[in-house]
Order: sequence, then C-alpha cells, then structure tokens
Amino acid sequence: MHRDFRVHHSISGLFVFLLLGMFAVFSTTMVLLGTRAYRNIAQQQTDHNTERIAPAYLRSMIRSTDKRDAYLIMNVDSNDPNNDLLQIWQYFDGEGVLTYLYCHDGFLREYVVTAEVDCEVGFEPGLGETVCPLDSMTFDIDENDLMHAKLIRGGEITDVYIYLHSIYSDYVN
Repeated sequence: MHRDFRVHHSISGLFVFLLLGMFAVFSTTMVLLGTRAYRNIAQQQTDHNTERIAPAYLRSMIRSTDKRDAYLIMNVDSNDPNNDLLQIWQYFDGEGVLTYLYCHDGFLREYVVTAEVDCEVGFEPGLGETVCPLDSMTFDIDENDLMHAKLIRGGEITDVYIYLHSIYSDYVN
C-alpha cells in the first residue's frame, strides 16, 4: 500500500481567510457609508420640501382667491405681533365661506368654515387643519397691491411676495 502524503501549507489558508476578512470589512464599510449618505440626502430633501410647502401653499391659496375685498389681516395673538391671521372670503353656491390661514403651536393651519357657522362658533385656533411646520407669519399689502408674507420657521425668514390683481381692478378668476 502506498500512502499519499500531502503537505498542507497554513500560509495559503491564512491568505484566503485574510482575503475574505478584508472583503467583509470593506463590504460592511461601504454599506455603512452608503446608509449614512442616503440618510443625509433624505434629510436634506425633507428639509427642502418643508421649506417650500408654506410659500407654495400661501401663493396657491391667495392666487386662487384673488377677488376684490377677499382678504382681511388680523393678529392671532396680542402678545405676539409677528403672528398674523389671513382671513379669506369666498362664495360657493351663494353661501359665504371663510378660510383662516394662521400659525398655531408651531404649524401653519387652515380653518375653513361657512360664515353662518363662524358667527355661531367663532374662531378657535385649535380647530384648524395642520398644513406644515411654521412658527409664525405676518402679512402686509402695500399701495401697489403687493402682498408681502413673512414666514418664520426655526429662526429662518422666508419672504413671499404676491401681486394682487383684483384690489383696484375688475379682474376675476
């Protein structure tokens, strides 16, 4: 009988083990770096979208209701002069509808009610639907029919300017 003696080299096994270990370490590092990059991109996109929601929402609401005598600007909180409420009058099927846009508890809110219900219930800040995060806002309409809304969120100020067509003209949407 002939026995086959093979010499096993521990160095070749060690090389394969080190190669697999390096692959595992680099793979894990790439996954962790990719996860961190994705998280940062997702957070930046969320922040960017949140910054754009309030100005776009206000522009849309104001442009869609651009009618003569449609707007009334009031202060929500007498203790905070930087927190205005925009009341928008509209008519649907001959019935007056009021839309209140205001900030309450760190959010831009919208409260829609018929004029009849508004007279009975009155305005209550907590009743509005939450639109997006926003600390406060102020409104001003100058002599050139330019509405200026100053939005404040997290200490950052965003200025929104909207030209009103119907204040001194017969423009109707």
